Amino acid sequence: MTDTAVMNPFHIGERVTFAPDDRTVGWAWSSFDRLRLQPGDTGTVTRIDQGVYLYLDDDRGGFHWECFKKAA
Repeated sequence: MTDTAVMNPFHIGERVTFAPDDRTVGWAWSSFDRLRLQPGDTGTVTRIDQGVYLYLDDDRGGFHWECFKKAA
């Protein structure tokens, strides 16, 4: 079996929407207020920590890039 790592496709300056899956919502819902990010929020990526954790606009966030989708 071969494991292929999927790299973070997002870059600073891109518009994204926070769209966590049900499992993430179940585990992290209590962090949404503290991290000032709710499902459906859209913003511009301003920081990427450790290559995988996205922060938006005024330093909101800190969730893994897989919890985001490109904004329409």
